[in-house]
Amino acid sequence: MNDAEVNEKSWTVVETDHERKTVSVREKPHVGAPSKKFTYDRVFGTRSKQIDVYRAVVEPAIEEVILGYNCTIFA
Repeated sequence: MNDAEVNEKSWTVVETDHERKTVSVREKPHVGAPSKKFTYDRVFGTRSKQIDVYRAVVEPAIEEVILGYNCTIFA
């Protein structure tokens, strides 16, 4: 979280699990609150570096585009 969010005592709504490739969205701040879980092909956490995302996702897609395939990346 950024400084303003910390100062306002905000809580984290989204949690990522890189190993399980899931993103969980919590509705309430307390532990055990219901959450919705989504599974993806790949998940990057809040501390991921832009270069890591580029190398893992964009770089391989560029090769596919050069070969003539249509590619879309959602972020």
